[in-house]
Formats: sequence, structure tokens, C-alpha cells
Amino acid sequence: MECPKCSHTQQNTVKCESCGVYFAKLAAPVAPSGVTTLPAEAARGLNAGAVILAALAAGAVVYFLMRGHHSAQAPAAVAVPAAAPEQAAVTAPDPAPGPTAAEPSSVSAVESARSATVFIRTAWGFGSGFIIDADCHVVTNRHVVETDATRVTANIDHNPEIQANIAVTQQRLQNAILAAQLHRRVIANQAGDNLERIQLDEQIRQMQQTLATLPKQVDADVTNRVNVADQSGFSVTLLDGRHFDGLHARLSGNSDLAVFQLPASGCPFIAADRNADLRVGQRVYTIGNPSGLEYTVTSGVVSGMREMEGQSYVQTDAPINPGNSGGPLITERGRVIGINSRVMRGVQGIGFAIPIDAVYAAFPEMAPAR
Repeated sequence: MECPKCSHTQQNTVKCESCGVYFAKLAAPVAPSGVTTLPAEAARGLNAGAVILAALAAGAVVYFLMRGHHSAQAPAAVAVPAAAPEQAAVTAPDPAPGPTAAEPSSVSAVESARSATVFIRTAWGFGSGFIIDADCHVVTNRHVVETDATRVTANIDHNPEIQANIAVTQQRLQNAILAAQLHRRVIANQAGDNLERIQLDEQIRQMQQTLATLPKQVDADVTNRVNVADQSGFSVTLLDGRHFDGLHARLSGNSDLAVFQLPASGCPFIAADRNADLRVGQRVYTIGNPSGLEYTVTSGVVSGMREMEGQSYVQTDAPINPGNSGGPLITERGRVIGINSRVMRGVQGIGFAIPIDAVYAAFPEMAPAR
């Protein structure tokens, strides 16, 4: 036969007499489309601990990246891991002395609202929020700052998007196991390779154990992170560079809303526009931190008002992406009308925001005096 590597012709069908390669090593299993196969040659130096850690990290990171992406109905595309946040390109105008709300005027109103939007980081992900009054109260989604480990892990178990990513991680582990088993068969009867056979057997055993328990290990890892976060709190960064750690929020018991107060004064804030006068086709803007891109502004229109699961929503075609959750949906006058909350999976241009009136229903003490 002819060696696939060096083209040497010989009778031996096991090992090339010229370059010494084992033919079985060149026959690595083919992975399903979109899944990377671990080459058989890499099995010799395979580190089981690293594979296990990578598998756990991959499964957990899937969930962490999905924080802030509260989705509905059909499956949505998987979020791309965010790069390090870049410096915001647009600089907010110099604030006037003391607290100021966004004033009606097109571009400057949006920029003012942007300066009142905050970047929230938790132990398991990130999201958005916005300052709603002169006392530096911040509104966000409950699922952005959730500290109930049972609820968080339940979201993992019932989110088809996250489960699909865990399945990809499991497939990659299966490919690594197959590659290691193939190499184990190649060296089965070779003299002097007993130590390598023992090491491969142990690596295969550990990878099989990880494969069998991966979903439970991901749940355990997330539970641990949430419990730690419940003690240490979350952090917030403003556009002007101010940063606050160790914050805790009050959570609504019956809606996806939460509020907290910054230990600061003179905060820029976004005045509310009550929802009675919303019009279909009205121009609106979302502000948030999609995929970690801080203080991003997108635009669209009000598409309608919807009722889902007993909650009213403002439907909009303004893009809402992972990390936008909790950020404001504002009018051209810079007034907040909703809290960006969820998207419809499998389609584009259908997002939902909780009406601002729902904040005052959940937290009556927040309602401005009439």
C-alpha cells in the first residue's frame, strides 16, 4: 500500500516503514458539521483535567453569556462571546450642575439618556439598567440581578438555547473520547507503551464521567456563583466612569423588575413618559450593553402593545440583544417608556419592553408625585 503521509509503497498495512507513522492515526473520526474533532495525534498528550475544565467552562459560559437575554418562544441564535468592552465612541454633553433629566430635543436627548444608562456586571454575566430619578435609583430586570440559585438553574434547564450549547460541549467531549480510544487501540499490542496505555485509560474514564454528569456540574457551578453573588453583590459602571461595587437590588415578586440605589449624588437620570400616549409607529431607541458593547444605541418603532403570561409589553423592532436587558426604551424626547426585557426566538425585529408604568405598580414608592 502507499503511505498517505510520505507516499512510500510497502506491504505493511499497520505502520509506514519509511516515516514511521501508524496508519490508524491518520483515520481520525469525522465530526458532525460545526463541531471540532480532536485529532488522534493529539490524544497522546491529552490532559484529562484540562478537558474536564474546558467542558465545565464551556457549559457554564453558555449560561453566563445568556444573562440578559430573556427570550420567548422559538429558538434564537446563540450569542457570540463578547470581546473586552470598548471605550464609548460618543461623549455625553457636560452635565449641568446638580441632577438633570433628559430634555426634549432629538440627538442631545438620546445622548443625555445614554449618560443615565448603567452597565451591570454580576458573578455570572452582565446586563443594563438606567437611573430613573434624582435620588440615583436604578431600574433593571430581575433576571439581570437574580440571586435565587433555584430560579437561575431552572432557567438553564428550561432554556433550549442554553441546552443546545451544552449539547455541543457534550459532542466535543464524545469526539475527544473517540480520538483517545482510537489511539488506545493503535498502541494496544505495542511493547514498551504500558504507561501510556494506563494514562489513556484514566483519561478516557475521566472524560466519560464528565460527559455523563456535565449538566449537573454546570448547575452546581452556576449555583455556587449565584450564592457567592448573593453575598458579594454586583457592580455598576456609569458612562462618566464612576464605578460601584457590592450593590444589592430589591426584586419584584410578580414581574421581571428590580430596583436599587447608587451610593452617589448628582446622577444624570431619565424622566419617565407614562404609557397612555404611546402610538404605533412612534420612533423609539434602545440603550444598553449588547454582548458587552457598552452604551450602544439602536432605533426602531413601537410595533404594538402585547399581553404575554399576564404581563403587558411594548413590542418594538428596535434591536434588543444579550446585554440589553434592563436598559431603557426611550422616545425621541429622551423619555423612558419601557424596560428592555425579552426577544422572540427565531425571528428578527421582534423585541419586548416592560412598560414604565409597571415599575410604579411593582414599587409604588418610586412613583413621581403628580
